[in-house]
Amino acid sequence: MLPCQSSCPRYCEGCHKTCDSWKQFVRNNQAENEKKKRYLAYHSERCGTVIRQCARLTPSYTYR
Repeated sequence: MLPCQSSCPRYCEGCHKTCDSWKQFVRNNQAENEKKKRYLAYHSERCGTVIRQCARLTPSYTYR
């Protein structure tokens, strides 16, 4: 179900392919998703760096 299907008074089957409001909605979602991806990539890299640093500082114990 399309988000505009229940709220748009001009909704008809397949109209989202030419609707300016729908295209703007999709562009906004793409921009928001891109921001989220950049945020997650940045913080994943930072956390990974900290984890690698901690692993290097932790002495490894070998049990015999």
